[in-house]
Amino acid sequence: MTAFSSLYSFNESGIDAFEKVFTGQVDGSAIDPIDTSLSTRVPGTTAFSPGDYATAKEMAEDVLDSLGSANLFDLLPDAGLWAWLTFVMRDQLFKKGGDGNWKVGEVHRWYPSNPNDWQKGQRHLVRMPVLLLKSLGNAADHLLCGAPSVLPEIREQLTSQQDMFNPAFQQVARSLYFDNESGALKRGAGGKSGGTPRRLAKVRQQLDVTWDLEDLDTAMIIERLPGEFSRFKPNPSGNNSSSSKTVPKPVVSASMQSNTSGA
Repeated sequence: MTAFSSLYSFNESGIDAFEKVFTGQVDGSAIDPIDTSLSTRVPGTTAFSPGDYATAKEMAEDVLDSLGSANLFDLLPDAGLWAWLTFVMRDQLFKKGGDGNWKVGEVHRWYPSNPNDWQKGQRHLVRMPVLLLKSLGNAADHLLCGAPSVLPEIREQLTSQQDMFNPAFQQVARSLYFDNESGALKRGAGGKSGGTPRRLAKVRQQLDVTWDLEDLDTAMIIERLPGEFSRFKPNPSGNNSSSSKTVPKPVVSASMQSNTSGA
């Protein structure tokens, strides 16, 4: 694997070359990602060496470590940086077909769109995992436990709106769908039937009308989920801390404010 002394951002010429590589017009080996005519160093960042990552979380950890003193949230709109990272990790993110071209799939998986466009920005295979890990930490395990090359259904369903970047909500999703022992999703978590992430995204909207999720711990929220989620609920651990807490009063829906991650 090639080691870089810092992270870089493609300039306009670099973005053009990047697009040509990912649309099969130019072979990636013809592009030097640290050519000064194509890219510039990102101030404050440190050494980066792309690895053979088993999960998207491992990849995100490496990128976050390399940010050094740079502020991630300031860099989210830097399409050149995320394009550069996608390019240097293309072997981990994409496969080549029999014709020698990369099988890159839908454009927003590889081309960094406006990060404020949640229907498109959340599909990027590098920027979104990094943002999730930075914003949620281990509460994002269910969203990042797959291979870096995979955009899982659960991530699409549970990150399609900015107010889903709510640690309380994502911790509930982690408790429901992530298996701590295997480090993978529970069986059936990727489906479309009752109790799956697709349904949780809808139920969250209903809960938000009545309850301020930040005032409820994970167990309290899970208790309020419909019966369809029973097959995913954690086994009782003997911890009765939730029963000793005072249940918060419902909030008036008109006063509800959307939670944001600060991104």
